[in-house]
Amino acid sequence: MVRRETFINKIRELGYHYKSQQAHTQLWKKSGTTGRMFVPLAKLLEDDYVTGALRQSGESDAAIKTFLAAAKA
Repeated sequence: MVRRETFINKIRELGYHYKSQQAHTQLWKKSGTTGRMFVPLAKLLEDDYVTGALRQSGESDAAIKTFLAAAKA
């Protein structure tokens, strides 16, 4: 499980910015593209969700594994 705040800091580094909020998620949009990411409002995010979201944003598998290890430490 990864803290939501840690994940949001990571996607901000990747160029995403907050767009809007729905009932259970927030919409984040990547600047200059049509890339969008829905982030749940839960305090802890599943590793599978984090891995999939970062993979879709263009991160390498090695960078994702490094982020997950650092986020859990």
